[in-house]
Amino acid sequence: MLGSMVTLTSEVRPPWQDGHFIGGHPVLDLTNTVFDRLHPAEDGELLRTPSDVLTWCASAGLFEEPPPLTEAAARALVSEVQAVREQAWAVFSAVAGGEPVPAEPFGALLQQAGMGVRAEQVQRISAALDRFTVDWTAPGAIPATLSLLAVQALFALPADRIRACGRCGWLFLDSSRGGRRRWCSMSTCGNREKARRHRHGGRAAD
Repeated sequence: MLGSMVTLTSEVRPPWQDGHFIGGHPVLDLTNTVFDRLHPAEDGELLRTPSDVLTWCASAGLFEEPPPLTEAAARALVSEVQAVREQAWAVFSAVAGGEPVPAEPFGALLQQAGMGVRAEQVQRISAALDRFTVDWTAPGAIPATLSLLAVQALFALPADRIRACGRCGWLFLDSSRGGRRRWCSMSTCGNREKARRHRHGGRAAD
């Protein structure tokens, strides 16, 4: 996996399912690796093990096959990626709410991405920051790459189309023609909300 080009062509792999990748951008999907953002549960963490992280990255299109990691790198991987996820969540949930980008988590993402570039873990970066080569075997390469993707997403994605699901809080890019998407998925949160409103005599918008 030394020097592989990130192309972000996704192919969902077990234990992940298509329903885990509704964000419209890998970083928004990363923020959604917690079961429910609005009603946190004790067992709501979806990135529990290094294998969870590696299969998620492969499903998101970062690489085709998980890179070999040292025991120390594998132990650190989960907490490092969870930290990047929470920083990205703080940034993009603020954007979804029409609030200013919070300085501390955004600065941490910039710092992590910069460390990866300076250490040449991330190389040959395109002007749009959406294509680059990564030495996946290097310690810290995965969180550095995810941080760089978060920075890229903040500048590349239309802020007025970043939404938070009204039922679970998952983030997604609203690419619908009218910009009226409200739910992470109509087959889950949308239908559940429609059923709830039906019981109370109301209607849920699509």
